[in-house]
Amino acid sequence: MKNKLFWNLFKYCKKLFKKSNIYYGHNTYNYLSETIHLMYSVLNININKKYNKIKNININKNIKKKIIKLAKLRIKKKIPIAYLTKNTWFCKKKIYINKNVIIPRSPISEIINKKLIKLKKNPKYILDLCTGSGCIAIACSYLYPKSYIDASDISYKALKIAKKNIFIHKKYKQIKIIKSNIYKNIKNKKYDLIISNPPYLSKKDIKKLPREYSYEPKISLIAKKNGLHIIQKIINKSYNFLNKKGYLICETGHQKKKIIKNNKKIKFNWFNLKKKNSNIFYIKKEKLNFK
Repeated sequence: MKNKLFWNLFKYCKKLFKKSNIYYGHNTYNYLSETIHLMYSVLNININKKYNKIKNININKNIKKKIIKLAKLRIKKKIPIAYLTKNTWFCKKKIYINKNVIIPRSPISEIINKKLIKLKKNPKYILDLCTGSGCIAIACSYLYPKSYIDASDISYKALKIAKKNIFIHKKYKQIKIIKSNIYKNIKNKKYDLIISNPPYLSKKDIKKLPREYSYEPKISLIAKKNGLHIIQKIINKSYNFLNKKGYLICETGHQKKKIIKNNKKIKFNWFNLKKKNSNIFYIKKEKLNFK
């Protein structure tokens, strides 16, 4: 038997979102997933549990008011639901966030979930560049439990969030955080896998985006040289930080064509992913020796 109060509240929020003009894209895809994110976050429900199977959930008046308040605030101010609830999910792992990090939504999650990283052996040393909330590093730590992972970011505020998530998931023995502008503070290290979802938007790109994006830290979204600066630096310097049989995996978003054009000597491999325009390349170290 369904929980009547839960179901009525669920339908009410779903109806509110359906009638609204909010933008879906921050780890939600439609009014249904928006409702699930809100309800599951506030009620601390396991994301793997189907909403139509919810039974024994205690919802008092205060919780009900909170859910309705957040739903209306989401619609009125266009604040992404993850910022209102302070968490989201990445690779089915709950991730704490606040305004100092972007909301995890990288299609790299599909690569990890489906184990599309085809390495001859599991990587011992991994580097997550531009880690933000630490979601990719944490997801990799579950996929490769015997690996040692460095999670780096230029933002001290982001690293505080990453550290909190690392402790929430009890991965502090496996993941180390490093404050670094790309490779600047990474000394005398080589990795079997370098993985990154770097900033790749230009200032012009940002102006065209829905209001929801205005709540995210610009440092995590915008890169110089029309959005290409950081990706190009990663391509140029990764050779020196990869082990002999190491791989680089990097998300490029809408910049795919420009990346190919600017790096004609490199033959990139691109993941074939479910989500459209999910442009992520992977390349062996030896293919980066193009100079």
